Amino acid sequence: MSRAFVDEDSEVHLNRERLERERKLRDWLAIQEKKLAFLGSDPKAEAMDQDLRNRWLRETREDIEHTRKLLEELTLADGKRPSTRGGA
Repeated sequence: MSRAFVDEDSEVHLNRERLERERKLRDWLAIQEKKLAFLGSDPKAEAMDQDLRNRWLRETREDIEHTRKLLEELTLADGKRPSTRGGA
C-alpha cells in the first residue's frame, strides 16, 4: 500500500476521533447546563439539603467552565474560531 494512502487514512482517523471527542464534550456540556438550571430554580431542588445543593451547584459550574475551556482548546487547535453556542 502506498505511504500516501496510509498517511491519509491516519489523518481521516484522527479527524474522526477529534470530531467524536468534540461531540461528546458538547453533549456533556448540554447535560451539565440542564443540571445547573434544575439545581438553580426547580422547586424539587429547593426542597433538598441546601449544603448538598450548593456543593452540586458549585461543582456543576466548575465542570461547565472546564468543559467550555476544553471545547475552546479543541476548536483553536483545529484552526477554527471558538463557537459562541452555549449548548449542544
